[in-house]
Amino acid sequence: MSAVGIFDFLRRRRGPKASPPPARGTPSLPRPSAGTGIPSSGSLRVLAQTSDRILVAPPSALLRLELHTDPPLEDDEALACLSALRASPYEGAGLEALLARHERHPFREPVMHAAAAALAGRGDTKRALTLLATAESPESLLLRAELLEAEGELAQATAALERVLFRNIDAAGARERHERLRRRLGLAPRPREAPAEATLAANLPSAPYRVLRELGRGGAAAVYEAVDPSLGRTVALKVYHRPARDRDQLLHEARVAASLAGAGIVRVFDVGPEGGWIAFEHAGPGSLKQGLARRPPESPASWLLPVARALARVHDLGWVHLDLKPANVLLRPRPGGRREGILSDFGTARRRGAPAPPGSLGFVSPERLAGAPADPRDDVYGFGRLLEEAAAAAPDGTWREAILRLAHLCTGPAAERPADGAALVAMLPDLPTTAPWQPRSPSL
Repeated sequence: MSAVGIFDFLRRRRGPKASPPPARGTPSLPRPSAGTGIPSSGSLRVLAQTSDRILVAPPSALLRLELHTDPPLEDDEALACLSALRASPYEGAGLEALLARHERHPFREPVMHAAAAALAGRGDTKRALTLLATAESPESLLLRAELLEAEGELAQATAALERVLFRNIDAAGARERHERLRRRLGLAPRPREAPAEATLAANLPSAPYRVLRELGRGGAAAVYEAVDPSLGRTVALKVYHRPARDRDQLLHEARVAASLAGAGIVRVFDVGPEGGWIAFEHAGPGSLKQGLARRPPESPASWLLPVARALARVHDLGWVHLDLKPANVLLRPRPGGRREGILSDFGTARRRGAPAPPGSLGFVSPERLAGAPADPRDDVYGFGRLLEEAAAAAPDGTWREAILRLAHLCTGPAAERPADGAALVAMLPDLPTTAPWQPRSPSL
């Protein structure tokens, strides 16, 4: 008899190898069949250390979550365990074990997304939303929006969708859902951005400035770098696309900015209502939006605190900015290569308690979407969104976690947010001032 024949004979005599008995009180489940969809490579090889086969059965996944706390469970192992537990009798216990682990050693957002989806599938929407409270990815924000809508929180769901659209205007299904929710809230469709047709020749014949280059463009106006020939001073020249129609808004913006003059607030030099222009100080080479795209090497504490102090001044004088976003925070160069944040664009600013106009996509508080009047906590929400954008541009580390914790507080329920800019100022000095960022390579 050949060696193969002898092996087959012995195997038939002995029968299949017995599996170890299940733990006391644990139901015995059949071994998963092939094609379960559970990966059997990568980090799951760790699960095979105590057996002659890959442990992908739900009881094994549960034990993996409940035991072996050092070293912490890797994210891909946790995801594999969640996948193995899905729709099994052990799913509830596995989720509790994973969340307990998360308290000791936080998982990344993909694990929290999977856990939130599992909790939502089990009807635990409240806890699912808690896990998604600090979501940043479009996938998690879309899930959060879906759950909030199911809970009847239409304004918060709309705000979550606006954050998705801010990052990706073409996100699948997001625009349709966003428009549907806005209709349910009784809000008018968002106006399309004005065409880029602001003509300097038509709008600036009376302006005593020589335009050098365009700095930025929005729906209402374009901003140019210009020189005052008589003084030799460089200015930021804001030119409205439709000066005749927007004359009142132009005057409102100039007067509010002038009345708030102080540290951290852009200075107004001159205004031409008939020509549709305002001359502001030229704070620096770019905005926070441009700075975050480049990952500036300094700590953002250099611009966070000045902006918070500017908000404190705005709120103390009875105003609410209502359009806090990276493009409206200028970065003024300071000695040592650092940059100081300067708050600009007061075109939508309103008195506290006044009706609030529409805001910028992704930075509008849920209360404002629901029609609430202007409140300093609207700016606190926008500040939290600034923090999230800053954290997204920074690598992992202590600084990023500190920023995200504060962002979570600022974008949470209105009653739990810091009341105004002064409250923000009181919280910010505890932030690290070291610089963990590194400049992004030109290719990025």
